[in-house]
Amino acid sequence: MCEGIVKSFFDYYGETVEAEFISPEKLPDLPHFRETFAKQSSWEWNFGQAPAFTHYSDTRFPWGGIEFHFDIEKGVIKRCQFFTDSLDPSPLEWLSQKLTDQVYQTETIRKLILEMHQIWPELTEQLSDLESWLVHELS
Repeated sequence: MCEGIVKSFFDYYGETVEAEFISPEKLPDLPHFRETFAKQSSWEWNFGQAPAFTHYSDTRFPWGGIEFHFDIEKGVIKRCQFFTDSLDPSPLEWLSQKLTDQVYQTETIRKLILEMHQIWPELTEQLSDLESWLVHELS
């Protein structure tokens, strides 16, 4: 897919050049590039100034299906709902309440799941599944 995008770009502009790959480990030596890259990679830039948006996802685990709906404004979760066919929805109800008005980032999820392990120690496997999935979805 990336090769197709590059080819389309070259076709459109009528010339080709060697692509330069940029990563945090390999930044080009251009004036102010490091500062701009750091700013545009930050949570504040990507979410804090973002317009309101929604985030929905669903998945299925051996212990049940789950979906979430988040409404995010200025990088903060304003509304959070989880739906599940799990036999005990109370952990997700708790998480939904706790996520409301929290910053939309993976660290928030990790911190709350850690608390959940204390409250529901018998759900270690399910909570680990939930954390991995949510962190992946928010990354």
